[in-house]
Amino acid sequence: MKKTVSLILTALLLLCLPLSALALTQSEDFYVTDETGSLSQETVEEVLEVNYDLEESCGAQIVVAFIRYFGDTYADEYAVGLFNDWQLSDRAMLLVVSPREGRGGLTVGRELVDLFTEDDINRYLDRYFWDDFDDGKYDRAVTTLVRELADWFYDRYGVDAPSSQGSGSAGALAGLGILGAILGFLFRNIFIILIFVLLIALVIYADRRRYRGYYMSMGMPIPRYYPWYMFSTRPYRRWNPPPRDPPGPRGPRGPRGGGGGGSRPSRPPRSGGSGTFGGRSGRPSGGSRPSGGSRPSGGFRPSGGGRSGGSFGGRR
Repeated sequence: MKKTVSLILTALLLLCLPLSALALTQSEDFYVTDETGSLSQETVEEVLEVNYDLEESCGAQIVVAFIRYFGDTYADEYAVGLFNDWQLSDRAMLLVVSPREGRGGLTVGRELVDLFTEDDINRYLDRYFWDDFDDGKYDRAVTTLVRELADWFYDRYGVDAPSSQGSGSAGALAGLGILGAILGFLFRNIFIILIFVLLIALVIYADRRRYRGYYMSMGMPIPRYYPWYMFSTRPYRRWNPPPRDPPGPRGPRGPRGGGGGGSRPSRPPRSGGSGTFGGRSGRPSGGSRPSGGSRPSGGFRPSGGGRSGGSFGGRR
């Protein structure tokens, strides 16, 4: 009799759990289980890499499951049952979706129930997941959501995101220090750099034509041109002055007179004022200053085994 009662109770417990959840076997990758073949190997590897960093830095998990059907089971019930069946940690998130049915959602562990609420879950799914998921872009939907959830964990637990999380050529250069930063900048702005170089080449070409035209118009030999000439404000003739012709022979000088014959004629004395001055004076004739004598004014100067708390967001 006791065995019969035990069997009945066991059967009732199994019926209370989502049968489809118990039927889904977790993959060897642990973090990604895809029984629909919707995700590429690159996406699987990226999700694994993100989880390795999360586990090492703050003990968090982001697990992804793509299933064929929920059937008659609500998505939230399925997700909670799968979370507990796989014994995910209290600091874990589980994304369960069915591409064929177009529904699913995200459930979190017991430690995250008050930190990442149902409103937060729905906000993240609406912003980073559902649009690409509905368009059939499953790889993009998963990678975008997983990255954003990982950033949330790093911010929440005060952990620096690893530099290896970047993807593509720019991400591969991130670990090379200053050289990697320079190469990454060149890689991201190669089109702008090419346009800038082309504009400089056109400016140098136009300035060189003006340089040659100047000397050709003067009938002079064309000296060698250097690109830095275009930054000078001096005229071209001062950069490379043409050679001057040698001076011609001087004519014979006249005989010098001797004695008093060579003396200059005396200059009549000036009237008005005393003393002498040689040069250009700004005074009027007569040497006197204008009346008043005043000067002009002014001047000049220069981890495992947790239970889901039941928090779920998504399409039930």
